[in-house]
Amino acid sequence: MTTAVRNAFISGDFPIAEQLLTQDIEADPKNYASYANRSFVMTRLLDWDRALHDATMSVNIQASFIGYISKGIALCGKMQVWDAMKVFDLAFTFADGDSKMAHRLFLIKAGSIAMFNANKDEEGAFPVQELAARPNPDPLACHIVEAYMRVQLGTIAMDAGLHKEAADHFSAAVEAGASFATLDIHSMHIEFVLLFGWDLKSLWQIANQQRCCALLRTGQFGTAFEAYRHMMDRSDKPTKDIFLDWIPALDKFE
Repeated sequence: MTTAVRNAFISGDFPIAEQLLTQDIEADPKNYASYANRSFVMTRLLDWDRALHDATMSVNIQASFIGYISKGIALCGKMQVWDAMKVFDLAFTFADGDSKMAHRLFLIKAGSIAMFNANKDEEGAFPVQELAARPNPDPLACHIVEAYMRVQLGTIAMDAGLHKEAADHFSAAVEAGASFATLDIHSMHIEFVLLFGWDLKSLWQIANQQRCCALLRTGQFGTAFEAYRHMMDRSDKPTKDIFLDWIPALDKFE
């Protein structure tokens, strides 16, 4: 991915990213990497048919790590999870014994399933269960993915009125996030931002706020107060200021 395309991704200017990649493809129709990267653009635009088309073109031109990743993500977006997992398994063959590369691919696989299928109980919970059982050469990245998945599952539970289940998910997200509460994970793990558009800057904040809300909805006022004290103790000053501004919103739970 060129610097110009990468910058367009980060800024959210996907039409520019698509235009630049299309120019690359027109200049070299065998450019499998540009097809894969354009598939990622289509993924961010939720244009799943075009995402799968470009990913398939990429692997047809040349089987590659990036091609299979793009195809796996596109299949997840089309809710074809089991087909996606088979494709991700093909991507693992390119890790060539590199445990960190293989683990990063696993996290992308887990993130894809959670991002686009979290509303399906069996498929959405599967990555969380597998994360806990898998050897972990990159604890920080693993904790980021687990926290994000837990927030997704917790939000779905809250929307369904399952407040105790939501509180459990948000509590797990906060626990996973303890290792990165004051770190700039947005910059450290930009791949999750590029591929999925995850808002890592506010992940810790959202997990804590939602845990407090879920606990209050279950009537666990003492536990909610302890959760609030915990998030204030562990947060940096800018995040503490956000929490202080947010406190009036809790009046509705009284």
